[in-house]
Amino acid sequence: MALYDSGVTYDSGVLYDESPPAPPLRRKTMAKVKLKLQDKSDSELLTFSQQHIAAMTGNSNFTTPAPTVIAFQALHDEFEAALDAAALAAETSKQKTSTKDVKRSALERGLTDRGSYVDMTSGGIEAKILSSNLPVRDAAAPIGPMPAPIDFLATMGDMEGEMDLTWSRVRGAKSYIIQHSENVSPRVWSQKAVSPKSSATITGCTPGAICVFRVAAIGAAGQGPWSDESVKMAP
Repeated sequence: MALYDSGVTYDSGVLYDESPPAPPLRRKTMAKVKLKLQDKSDSELLTFSQQHIAAMTGNSNFTTPAPTVIAFQALHDEFEAALDAAALAAETSKQKTSTKDVKRSALERGLTDRGSYVDMTSGGIEAKILSSNLPVRDAAAPIGPMPAPIDFLATMGDMEGEMDLTWSRVRGAKSYIIQHSENVSPRVWSQKAVSPKSSATITGCTPGAICVFRVAAIGAAGQGPWSDESVKMAP
């Protein structure tokens, strides 16, 4: 006959449920609409809205949309009309701006012709010119002594014994005088060329020789100081 008291106590280390505990429930992430409307151009926004309208038409997932079908369609239509009006206004503005530019050019030509007429008719009398409300040119200021040319550079030319010389133009210069010396000290200068431009090509240099050049500007007040020297081997 079994005994009711088997000797096993409730606090004996024996577990009544030995299965591992269930893991905690993970909450499912809720999906959200991602519009990014500020990144869309006007035309892209209109297309996006039209595609949304088409997708929502007869969509059983969304039977009571807010705004309502009629209200949202009105928003779409009003924006489309405003966009069309803006595009038309921009095209009209472009045409009007083009017309304005043509008319401005015509007016400028007319004012130039008037300026020539006033010059000839006024006899060069300043008061007469000013009476036409056209401004008078400032009297030309005399140009003083020429400064030394800057950025003077000698480079090898394309042909044997040919040297190309360049420098920055001097305001008021009528011509430039170029001198040459062999690479000796003291220098022995001789005139090589006179150029009306701020460049010159010198020929007849000894191939392989080290050549030294300098240039000076000539103006109404005479010749100015010499530039820095430029030293280069002739090709």
